[in-house]
Amino acid sequence: MTTQQPTAAPPVTLAEYAALPKHPRYELVKGALIEQMVASEEHELTVSLVHWRLSEHVFPNGLGRVYGSNRGYVTGPHSPATSRLPDVSFVSNERLPSRPAPVLFAGSPDLAVEVVSPGNSPAEIERKIAEYLATGSRAVWVIDYIARTLTVHTPNAPPLILTDADTVTGGDYLPGFTCPVANLLPAR
Repeated sequence: MTTQQPTAAPPVTLAEYAALPKHPRYELVKGALIEQMVASEEHELTVSLVHWRLSEHVFPNGLGRVYGSNRGYVTGPHSPATSRLPDVSFVSNERLPSRPAPVLFAGSPDLAVEVVSPGNSPAEIERKIAEYLATGSRAVWVIDYIARTLTVHTPNAPPLILTDADTVTGGDYLPGFTCPVANLLPAR
């Protein structure tokens, strides 16, 4: 008598992924759906503060668009596909697609912002940083609201770790932006 082994589900395609409802939220990693957990209040407040501060600078200066976590970016090969949902992202006018913007951008935003949650593993965050930088991001900010740090990752440079006593600048990817790191973090 032989037993049948269960078959693995076929990889999810980008088209199938793009057609999913927005809730619950999923990232697509090498064709597999990874559900994103419900965030803490501190996480959501940090995301809101970052989105607000970036928007305060980007929109009045006509630099591009700031997006929340429902904007997907294709950061891996198409078969099996990978699409990430940074907590906040910025796409410059030069890189914006023609209107209307697609559900999934090909490549990464100019700036991807990931707010670390207690459930995130360091390996998971490192994979995301590598994917964003490999597919076009000019910077990735990793914000740890518990440690009260903001780490700036850029291509071909060591990470720059800033504390809540420092000021972050937008470098060449977000011209003219400066903000105290403390203003991007929930008050204690």
